[in-house]
Amino acid sequence: MHRPIPLLDFVFLWIDRPDTPANVGALLLFEPPEGQAATRAVRQVLKAYRRARPVAPFDRIPDLPALGLPHWRPAGPADPRQHVLHHHLPGPGTLGQLHEFVAKLHQTQLDRSRPLYEVHLIEGLASGQFAIYIKSHHATWDGRLALTRIFGAASVAPGAILPPFFAHEIPQAMPDPSADPPLVASVRSLLQQGMALRELFTDLAARAARMRERSQGPAGNAPFAGPHTRFNQPVRAERSLATFSLPLERMRHVARAFGGTVNDVVLAVVDAGVQRYLAARDERPRDPLVAMCPISQREDSDLEATIKVTTLFVRLGAPRAGIERRMAAIVASTAAAKHELRELSKAAALDYAMLAFGIWFASHTLGLGGVTRPIVNLVVSNVGGVPGERYLGRSRLVGAYPVSMVADPTGLNITSLSSAGRMDFGILADRAAVPDPDEIARHCKAAFARLQRATRSRGVRS
Repeated sequence: MHRPIPLLDFVFLWIDRPDTPANVGALLLFEPPEGQAATRAVRQVLKAYRRARPVAPFDRIPDLPALGLPHWRPAGPADPRQHVLHHHLPGPGTLGQLHEFVAKLHQTQLDRSRPLYEVHLIEGLASGQFAIYIKSHHATWDGRLALTRIFGAASVAPGAILPPFFAHEIPQAMPDPSADPPLVASVRSLLQQGMALRELFTDLAARAARMRERSQGPAGNAPFAGPHTRFNQPVRAERSLATFSLPLERMRHVARAFGGTVNDVVLAVVDAGVQRYLAARDERPRDPLVAMCPISQREDSDLEATIKVTTLFVRLGAPRAGIERRMAAIVASTAAAKHELRELSKAAALDYAMLAFGIWFASHTLGLGGVTRPIVNLVVSNVGGVPGERYLGRSRLVGAYPVSMVADPTGLNITSLSSAGRMDFGILADRAAVPDPDEIARHCKAAFARLQRATRSRGVRS
């Protein structure tokens, strides 16, 4: 059965090009059981995964006809050796080598003649651990759905190897027999989007009028308000990758002390780290950076294989602000941006990011990039988390780092997820703009240490 490709999913297929592949996934680190070599654990996983049978949407390929609606159609028989691959790092098997290797895997496009996913099993780490790098196309899932599928393929205790994410059956809503046929449904969807855009334009016009009356900058979402930075040069093909982790309970403690959320702590740490990175290159901007923060629009039970996100455009802290002022400014900015988004219907909220990026694309196409500000400076995302430990067979998951995507107008994406008491961060960048993302990771960890000290100085105890 052919399934229509929704508009936002189609956008990610459209921007998927050699310099901006729309790949997203995760780098998972596993600790083999005591007394077992990583090689044996990897071979067990390889055997199980190559036997697994793909299910939707990982048994489909995109069909983009010149005439007619774009849709997903069933793929032919798949060769598991093209989708589940085995690698061995050369010595000495450092984490830096793993990052370099995964960055190179991530920067190549997926073959659209085959289902859009790959699983890379990687051994040879000096730590004795092994890694699994998962790569799929953004059009097949968003961060929340990827989290559900990937962690659904891991068990909460040592045991048998569960079916992998591409073969993991998840409950799907049954089709309504009285539902409209695809063409009618598509026309209805376009009409609904038109109504949502009308609502959105009305809201933006009212907001602009309030700003003129008050003679002040945007208090909520602030696209096109950030400075030009090295992250806003045209994105090139090569990628760089770094990872780091922070203790989740301590992040929650800091959030409570400042009256914010864990997401605010993520933003403050990333903002401070990136500002230090720019300052070290004599590129400290004059104005606060603006972060694009994707927000899931899914209900807890919604597992439809499509993208359902809107976004906040959050003005971060002043370039020279201390960590306390930075955190306070971000708490206020995110609260205002969320309040503004809550005033929109869900349909209008989903259109909000597409409208903003449509305006950016028009200005970019017309060659106005030199006179207009970038819509955002970087992407900062938290895809959520799962409680407790997770296992693949008898091997324990010790790190789960998102590996997202970069595309114009920003060459820096920092995404996080939480599990087993950690918040794991994946820093993906355009290598031409950020050849050394490990430096950003070090600055972010140092910023969190300063934030903890600031919390203690307020007399707030854990």
